[in-house]
Amino acid sequence: MSAGQMLSAARTDAGMSLDDLAHATKLRASILAAMEGDDFSHCGGTVYARGQLRAIAPVVGLDPDDLIEAFDRDVGRTAAD
Repeated sequence: MSAGQMLSAARTDAGMSLDDLAHATKLRASILAAMEGDDFSHCGGTVYARGQLRAIAPVVGLDPDDLIEAFDRDVGRTAAD
């Protein structure tokens, strides 16, 4: 399962809408929707994406390390990280 799929499933399981998650995390719903679609291009780079995922994970009941592991597997680490 990809990081975006994990995030979407956990949010749904937590009974939260994108707007609920946006309110709880102070991130725009459009960015969260993109992240759920595995589009992290609006996060400001992979370092920022990881930070945002770490902040979001506990809100939806995910282990941050598991979510980051999925992100790194799918997006991959670059030398600039």
